[in-house]
Amino acid sequence: MSMLKAEKIYTNGIILTQDGERNQVSQMATHGKTILAVGDDLSQYADDKTESIDLVGSIVVPGFIDAHVHFLWGGETLLTIPAHDAHSKAEFIDIVRKFAADRPAGSWLKGGGWNEHHFSDNSFPHRDWLDEAAPGHPMLLTRHDGHSGVASSTALALAGITSQTPDPLGGVIDRDENGEPTGIVRDAAIDLVFMHMPDESESELMKNLETSQNYLLSRGVTSVGDMIYDMNHFHFLQKMAREGLLRVRISGYTPILKWKEMKVLLKDGIYEDEFFQYKGLKGFCDGSLGSHTALMLKAYDDSPESAGIYDSQWADVSLIQETMAEADKMGYQSVIHAIGDRAVREVLDVFEAVIQENGPRDRRFRVEHAQHIHPQDQSRFADLDVIASVQPAHCVDDALYADKLLGDRCDYAYPFQSLKQADAVLAFGSDWPVSPADPIATIHGAIHRAGWHMEEAMGLNDSLEAHTHLAAYAGFREHDLGILKAGHLADFVILDSEFLKLESRVESPDKLILKIFVNGKEVEE
Repeated sequence: MSMLKAEKIYTNGIILTQDGERNQVSQMATHGKTILAVGDDLSQYADDKTESIDLVGSIVVPGFIDAHVHFLWGGETLLTIPAHDAHSKAEFIDIVRKFAADRPAGSWLKGGGWNEHHFSDNSFPHRDWLDEAAPGHPMLLTRHDGHSGVASSTALALAGITSQTPDPLGGVIDRDENGEPTGIVRDAAIDLVFMHMPDESESELMKNLETSQNYLLSRGVTSVGDMIYDMNHFHFLQKMAREGLLRVRISGYTPILKWKEMKVLLKDGIYEDEFFQYKGLKGFCDGSLGSHTALMLKAYDDSPESAGIYDSQWADVSLIQETMAEADKMGYQSVIHAIGDRAVREVLDVFEAVIQENGPRDRRFRVEHAQHIHPQDQSRFADLDVIASVQPAHCVDDALYADKLLGDRCDYAYPFQSLKQADAVLAFGSDWPVSPADPIATIHGAIHRAGWHMEEAMGLNDSLEAHTHLAAYAGFREHDLGILKAGHLADFVILDSEFLKLESRVESPDKLILKIFVNGKEVEE
C-alpha cells in the first residue's frame, strides 16, 4: 500500500505544534484539509507534485481559538454607532450625530462600546447626550461590557420607563436626584428597552455574519465558542452552516432558559459539521465589575451600599440546577457567567451538586470570565474538573479602576497563575465585542497584565496553549483542532518571528500575522 503524499510541505519554520509529545518541529505536510505529518524531515511524503514552501524562519501556530465570543453581535457592533471611539462627552455626541445624519427620522439606532473610564471625568453618558445628538430617535448604546446601556428619552418612553418604574429583578434603572431616569439601564433593565427594538432582517444578519467572519479571520481566529443570546441567531447560523457559508468554525451555546426549545430542536435533529457544532447551555449568575453588578462576597469599596446583584436567571437556582443536570445527562455542557467572588463560589456549588447527582463523566463545565476567585475556591476548579474560561483583555481594562472598586481584593483578581499552579485548565477568549478578538493582544495581556498584579502573569508558551489547544479542549474539539499533528484539520497561522519576543515587548505589536489557513487553504483578505 503506497504512502499518501503531501500536497504541500512547509519547511524551515518554527512550528509550535501544541502537541506535548513533540511541541516544536521545522516542517509540516498537508493533504487536502488535514495535516499529514509534522517533523524535521518529511521528504518521504514528497513526490514530484508536492509543493515545497519555505517559511524562512517564520512561526507557525494552530489557528487561534477564541473560547468566548458573541459572533453575530460582534459583526453588528462594527456596523453600528462606534461609541468606543469616544473619550469625552463632546466626542460621544459628535459620533452619534454623524452616524444619525443619514438615517431616517425616528428610526432605531444602536451601537455601543463606550467606557466611562475613558472619559476625563469618568461620568456615565446621559439620555440628554443622545437627545442632543439625534433628537427623536429611539436609541440604545451599550457599555463595552454589555451589562449597562444608555437609552434616549424616546427609547425610554417606548419602554414605558419613568420615575415610577421599579427596578426589574436582576437589573437597575439609574435615576437622578429627582428620581428621573438618567438613561442608564443595567443588566436586566437593558431588556426593558431591548425588547422594543425591531428584529434584525436576514439581510442585516448576513451583513453581520460576513463582517464577523472577515474580522475574526484577519486576526487569525479560525474557531470560536459562540455564546448565542438570541435563538433567532441560532436558527440563522444553522441555515448558514447547511448552505456552507461559514468560514469560521463555531461551537455554539444557547441560553440556559431556552433549554425546552433546544430539546425539541435536538429531538428533531440539528445540522452539525466541521464548521458548526452545538455544545450546550450558557447561563448568567451576575453582571460585570465596571457596572457594579458583579456579585461580591462583600460590598464594593466605593459603593458600600452594594455588593452587586444576581442576574435574573439566578433567581431560581433550583431551576438552573435541574436544567443543567438534565442537559448533562444528555451529554451537553453548561457554561456559566460568573465574575464576582460570590458568583464564582455559587456557580461552583451548583456544578458540584450536579456532579454529585449525575456521577463522574467528562463533562467540562466552565465558569465564563472567572475574574475574582476567592483563594478558598481556586483549588475547586481542578477538584471539580471545571474549566476557567478567561479573557486577559478584561484584566488589562480592569487594571484602570478595579483597585478603587475592590481594594485589597484585587490580590485575587484574574488569578491565572494561581489557577494554573492548582492544575486548573484555562481557556483564553476575548468576549468580543466586549474586547477585541485579537489573540496577539490577548496573549500579550496575559503576559504583561498592564503591570498589574504581575504575580498572576502567564508565560508565552502557556498563553499560546490556552488560546489554541486548551481552548479547543474547552469546546470538545481537541480531537481535530488546536494542535498541529497528523489527522487534525489544517487550520494554522503563520506569524512573524517577533511573536517569540512578546515577553519583552511592553506594547502589544501590530502586524505579526503573515498568513492564515483554514482547511489547508490560505484565507484571502
